[in-house]
Amino acid sequence: KQDILVTLGFSEGYLPVRYLGIPLVVSKLRQTDCKVLVDRLMKRLTSWLCNSLSFGGRLQLISSTLFSLQVFWCRTFILPVAVIKKCEGIIRSFMWFGLGNVRKAGKVAWNKVCMPKAEGGLGIKNLRTWNKVFLKGKKFWAVQVTSQCSWLWRKVLQLRDVLAQCLVFKIRDGLNLSFWFDPW
Repeated sequence: KQDILVTLGFSEGYLPVRYLGIPLVVSKLRQTDCKVLVDRLMKRLTSWLCNSLSFGGRLQLISSTLFSLQVFWCRTFILPVAVIKKCEGIIRSFMWFGLGNVRKAGKVAWNKVCMPKAEGGLGIKNLRTWNKVFLKGKKFWAVQVTSQCSWLWRKVLQLRDVLAQCLVFKIRDGLNLSFWFDPW
């Protein structure tokens, strides 16, 4: 092993190592592994706190910038629930109070805020839902859960039913379609 390291000019390292901003881990993602994500959210917020932003401005920054930071992680990992709660708390306090670390109740329930604008919400994406369904590909629906699957892949495959509820489907012949209630 040492000969290979010396010949190729590599040094031995240990996991977790960060690659493209996310940790490379071999076990289940822990809350401490996600500290970088929470710190990045807070860093972005502190750079915006000195500006006097309107509610609409804060809402736009949340939808565009803060959500995209989390989506990058969600496409790679299933985030721990504690991390999702922490990120949502930071975003909620920034949205309602303009600060990133306030522990007050919001003016509207978070599940109502996360509804689409057409349904009376503010159009903010619900991180819990997006974390569960951020997978794509046709073969995904046919994969069988086996004992050789990693813990992460087993968890992802268990969430297929949640994903199916969030997808828009093709109308085809229209026999199994509800004009009013189906998301087409």
